[in-house]
Amino acid sequence: MPLSQMHLLLVAPSAPPKNSPEAMQVGRFLSALDPAVRVTLVTTPIVRGWQWEDSTLAVERPGLKVITPSLPVHRLTQRVLGNHRLASLHVPDADFWLPWFADQVVSRITDMPDVIYSRSAPFSAALLAQRLKRSLRRPWLMHLSDPWSGSPYRVLSARQAAVDRALEAGCVADADFVALTTEGQAAFYRDRYADRTKDIIVTPNMMPVFARNSALPPLSPKQKSKTLRIVYTGAMYGAREPSTLLDALRLVHANKSDEAKQINVDFYGNMAPGIAAAIDATPSCTRHGTVSFRDASHAQQNADVLLTIEPAGSHPLLLHFMPSKNLDYMSFRKPILAITPHGSETSRLCSVGQGWAVTPGDAVGLAQILAELARKHAEDLPPFVAPDPKLSPYRADAVTASVTQTLRSLSQTQATTENSL
Repeated sequence: MPLSQMHLLLVAPSAPPKNSPEAMQVGRFLSALDPAVRVTLVTTPIVRGWQWEDSTLAVERPGLKVITPSLPVHRLTQRVLGNHRLASLHVPDADFWLPWFADQVVSRITDMPDVIYSRSAPFSAALLAQRLKRSLRRPWLMHLSDPWSGSPYRVLSARQAAVDRALEAGCVADADFVALTTEGQAAFYRDRYADRTKDIIVTPNMMPVFARNSALPPLSPKQKSKTLRIVYTGAMYGAREPSTLLDALRLVHANKSDEAKQINVDFYGNMAPGIAAAIDATPSCTRHGTVSFRDASHAQQNADVLLTIEPAGSHPLLLHFMPSKNLDYMSFRKPILAITPHGSETSRLCSVGQGWAVTPGDAVGLAQILAELARKHAEDLPPFVAPDPKLSPYRADAVTASVTQTLRSLSQTQATTENSL
């Protein structure tokens, strides 16, 4: 099937201009997708909170049709339903109401799609796509940017976990293909669903597509500064917290060395109040709160080192997450300083020339790295030459081309089946 004839139904509640990691990934997919492909996007209204509207993430795609299911008085109703006091209803998540609107979505589709592509989180996107597949009888690629049932980041009661697992199993059974973002996650799912091994694939997170977005501001003139600029962009909550870094900074300052005065760590993004207070109380730290993607990218551009933080734990899946911020960092050819479990995707990335990694809790080891980086920076010694992002398998065009090929294959198989009847 020529791409000009393919009509894609994209189910993505987290989509631009929402400011969230998943919405950014959806935006990169839409920006890199061949313009010949017709797209109908099913998304949800913006309710503010941790996913706020960011005009710098808006995607201009001629011919894009958007269907936006919404609750009555949506902003207020969603806030009520999403309240933590109603957490028992949040299975699989606070968008649990979305599948109820499947019939409405079908009624608003003006041209039969050839294939359905759902992007989760939220996982309710998969439940909506499941109903749309049954109604429209179209093939379906289910993408899970993070593992669903049993994820170390999902805290559910025993009853909720059982329902969650059943919902996931139903979607895996109905989807034609299931995509995860790392080989480790895919292997976990192949073990869980042995009868679907060949249908579980990997489509990694993508780097930014700056060439097709609004141009970034020019780099600030680098005045002769002795300060090592370390930047963290993204949310902090729960076990994803900076205590190892803050302890390391205190150790550097306790030594009263010159390096202590030559380090500054800037934090951009949402964070829990307790984490914000700990950062404010630590020397060499500056907290900026939420900023647009454009401003966060500018901060990354002007940093000397970019920071990634992942929690420790015994769950086998913890080693198999690739934070999308790593790909943002790599696109600027900046070194990554990572606090991450040994053997994680981020740790392996650093070990092949992308930066340095210490395990959570190793404040002494991190303090030594910080002091050495500050010393090299003061002496104008570059930390290293980062790999060329143009050669990366995480390029948006490469990842999108792979996804497009899968969608096209599903479309062609469906068309062949219908023509033979």
